[in-house]
Formats: sequence, C-alpha cells, structure tokens
Amino acid sequence: MEIHTSSRTRGEQLRTFYEWLRTNGAEFSKIEIRDSKSGGGIYALEQIGLDGRYASIPNKLVITGKVCHDTIGTNEQQQLEQKDDIKQSRLMLCLFLIHERFVMKEDSFWKPYIDILPRKFHTPLQFNDEELKFLRGTPAEFSVAERHEGYREYLQKALDLVPESVIPRDVLIYDNYLWAMSVLSSRSFSKELMEGTLCRLTAESEVLLPLLDMANHYPRTPVTWIIDDDGIGFSIDAVIEPGEQIFNNYGPKSNEELMMGYGFCMEPNPFSHFHIKLNYSQDPLFEAKERILAAAGLSKAHDQFIRASGLPRDLLPVLRVMVMTDVDLHYIGQDADRELLEHPGFRNELRARFLLMFLLEKKLKAFEDAATDLPAEATTTNAQVALAYRTEIGEILHTTIADLKVAEQDIMARACQLFENECHGLPRYICAEKPEVDTTSPSAKRVRTGASPSEQFISSVLVTSESFASDEAFLDATEQVDIDEDVLLALFLLRARMMPSSPWHVAIGRLDVFKHPMLLIEQESTGGEAYGEMLMEMGEIYDSLFPLLTEHFGDVFPAEHFTIGKFLWASGIVDAFRVAVPPRCTGSECEVEGVCLI
Repeated sequence: MEIHTSSRTRGEQLRTFYEWLRTNGAEFSKIEIRDSKSGGGIYALEQIGLDGRYASIPNKLVITGKVCHDTIGTNEQQQLEQKDDIKQSRLMLCLFLIHERFVMKEDSFWKPYIDILPRKFHTPLQFNDEELKFLRGTPAEFSVAERHEGYREYLQKALDLVPESVIPRDVLIYDNYLWAMSVLSSRSFSKELMEGTLCRLTAESEVLLPLLDMANHYPRTPVTWIIDDDGIGFSIDAVIEPGEQIFNNYGPKSNEELMMGYGFCMEPNPFSHFHIKLNYSQDPLFEAKERILAAAGLSKAHDQFIRASGLPRDLLPVLRVMVMTDVDLHYIGQDADRELLEHPGFRNELRARFLLMFLLEKKLKAFEDAATDLPAEATTTNAQVALAYRTEIGEILHTTIADLKVAEQDIMARACQLFENECHGLPRYICAEKPEVDTTSPSAKRVRTGASPSEQFISSVLVTSESFASDEAFLDATEQVDIDEDVLLALFLLRARMMPSSPWHVAIGRLDVFKHPMLLIEQESTGGEAYGEMLMEMGEIYDSLFPLLTEHFGDVFPAEHFTIGKFLWASGIVDAFRVAVPPRCTGSECEVEGVCLI
C-alpha cells in the first residue's frame, strides 16, 4: 500500500495530473483514477471490449534513461563505462526523481506526475523495529538488510556521479534516495516487457510510464502492450464493465517480491515460494562440480525457489551434484548431461534428499525459534502484510518437509524391493550391468510388514556393523581383534562375495568391474597424491592383518579370497558407496552409516 501526503488535496493533484496528460497528448477517456484501500487504481468509465485499448501516453511522457541523462548531465565517461549496468540505470532514474522533486520543484515539467507519486511506502525497507520482527527467520529478513546495504552503496556512487551544483548534498541523502528507489520498485517497467518504439527510445533497462503505472496487480491478467511510433498504450484481453477496476499483470511474482517491491501480499498467491541459495563454495570439489553443472546446463541454478506445489525442476539435479564424491566425479569427468543427473543411483539420490531435508529443517528451526519473540498482535498494516507473508513461508516449509519425508520412505522402500529381487539402481558410470532402474519411483510394496521402509532399508539393504550378526563366524573372529570399522566393512564385503548364501552376495558381485580411483593412480589420466596416500595406507593395513587373520581364522579368511588386490578393491567400495542415514530415519538419536550397494 502507498501513502500520499501533500498540502494539496488528492483531488486537486489528480485534476492537475489529468490536465497535464491531456495537454501532452495522453488518451484516457475510458478510465478514471480512484483512491482505494490499496492506494488507488484505474477504473472503467464505460465498457471496454476484448483487445480494447483503454489508455495510452505519447513518447514524450516516457521517462527513459536518455531523459535522465539529458536532465542531470552526469559525467559522460562514467555513463559510458556503466551504460550496460542495470543498477546504473536505476541509479539514474533515482537521481532524476530526486532532482525533479527536491531541486526543480515547481519548475519541473514532470511536477504533476511527481506530485501524484506516493511520499511513503509500505515495503519492509520502511518498517519499524517491531514490524521487522515479523520477518525474522524468513528469507525477507536478509533481503531487507541486503537492499539497504546495496542502496547505500549506490548512493555513494551517486555522490561521485552528480555535481553538487546539479543536486545539492543536503538533498542527495539516504531518505530521499530510498523514496526514489521505492517509486521505481513499485512503478518502473522493465524494457524486456516491451518491443519496438520504446526499445529505440532508450538503451537503459527500465522506464517510468506516467498514468500507465497506476493499475494494480492481479496475477495472470491478460494485458497487451500496444507500442507504435506515437507512443505506448495498454489493452486488456477481457470485457471490463463500467465501474470495474482494470488490473495490470506485474508478472509471476511471489508474495516476497510483492511485499519487498510494492508493500502488499496476495492471499492466495500461486507464485509464492521459499527461496534457498545453494552455496557450497567451500567444498574442495567445488570447481569440478561447477563444471558438471555447466555441462548439464545448470550453471545458474544455485538460487532455487520452492513452492508448496512441489520442488523446482532443477533443485534435485543440483543437489545430486553437490553430494557427489571424488569417485563420482572421477567417473563422470566433464561429460555429464541432464539425463545422467536424473537417475544417479540410490546412494546419490538418498544423500541429495537427506541434504535438502537438512537445509529445510535448519531453515524451519530458525523460522520457529524466531516466532518466540514475535509481537502478540499485528496491529499495523505493515505488520499484517509481514504476518501474511510469514504464515505462507511456514506453510511452504511444513508442506515441503512433509512431502520430502514421504519421498524418502518411498525411495528406501523401492531400494528394499530391488534388493529382494536381486536388481539394482546403480548409476551407469559405476556399474555396467543392465538394466538401470528408476531410483525415484515409489515402491509397489513393503518388504516386511510392521517395519517402516527406512527400518527395512537399514536392517536389510545397508551393510553396517549390525550386519555382521548375520555371519556368526565372522563376528566371532573379528570380536577378538581390534580392527577399524571401515576395514571390518571391507572384510565383510569380501566374505559376502565368497559366500553365495549371503544376502549381499549378488550385490557385491555386481561390482566386480568397479575400480576405485586409488587403484588407477598409475594411469596418466587419473593420478593424484591423495589416492597414492590412500593406497599406501590401505596396503599397510592389509599387511598388519594378513596372513595373521588367515593363520588364526583360516575358515573365515581363506587366503585365496583375501588377497591384497581384493582387499583394496573392497576398501574402495566402502569409500565410494558410503551413505549416512539421518536420525529421523533411524528411530534413534544417532545416524546410521553404512555401505549402499544397490
């Protein structure tokens, strides 16, 4: 909502504005501007038919970047250096508004338009401390701080760009700059929405269109731009009866965008979302993963917007890359494509979803913790808008997390089903055996009645230290020696490989062709100091265990099945196929870590 304050009445301002529009060639005989609870709007005076133009302004009333530059006369070299900068374009429009309102005043050609612009706005940038509390724990909380910081940065640039003789320094202050930026965020039009004549008028990214900027927003309103040599007009692809409000369509904007830019929310809003930024720049594998994302056409997909209706298309593929290990990256190389990232195998799929759940639950906890300090009531218009946005964010988070929990259980049920049927869902770069299966499809049945899919997965599919109980001889032998758990897992996999009766025999046998990169360090295309150190360490561990284990427990660790080559192969599988199942899926306070072979 916008607030208009002036010594003149609103009616007087509008009459002067109308006269100014008519004098300069605007056509608006079918409409009138009325005040309303939303701050005013455009209403039909007569029936407006399909494709009917209802208002237009001439080119001379379009406030373009060229108009701003010609008016203010900033340093030409600086204009040239920054002519393609969108923020620079906004800066020039802001300076123009400040100049016309506070410097030119009564002498400004644009005064009738400047006078009808709001003096105060209801965006979060103008909230008081109590009102801002309603944004705590939401993405908008950080957006407010970022925008203030950005505005102050560009205000400093303005001080260097504009001579004091053009805009005095007691005028070029932050409060005035914030007012001008609020006008732009709520009223400017992107040049991308328009073609033809307007594009020839300006090289800048945004423009101001007096009169045409007064229509309120309603999603999916069928508005058409009419642009010709004489000017710019609006038509609406609907029948509007006399007295009805004529809406504009600001585009598919979420309530966060509407609140930040315009100071209102819509309930319901089909375009509302929860914004998350996927930042893993501290990952040692960051550069390699960025190359994979670029190859798959996902290099600009770090900003994701989650709606209550479901996850965005690119979110899981990006997360699948984020959780990739060095082994994954070794085999994928730089040849990744979108198809490869759609079915990456159960291990990767689970890790990606576990990561997403972790991120969202962390966001939800911060959101709910912030709620303990909220004011008892939303008593102001600003607070009510913020509360509506806050309520929506909570609903999106809760709905998405609930859906993810169901999806996790479905995926683990699917894994149990495949394991029971001796099938697999390994990615093609790990296992050459066909066919590959869809790792994300829900399971048709549960493996064991009375147990949740996650419980079944942990107890039946995942190879963990608890799995040793299925092999009493192995368990008895290893309890008598002090061996690291990862090494025990490698030994257990070799036992499963040699024993057809083992539940994991088929799964481990399927990986006969797999080679961990540490086994390929002598090839020029692989190499790596880290892999060399890993190979040396595992070799030393093997030497400390064998032939001692074979001598004491020959029936458990027969020499032909526990060679150095086979031990290194199994150790590589433990390293490459590790997955940690979080506490929410384990039924305890601890995660369960194991090896996922399907």
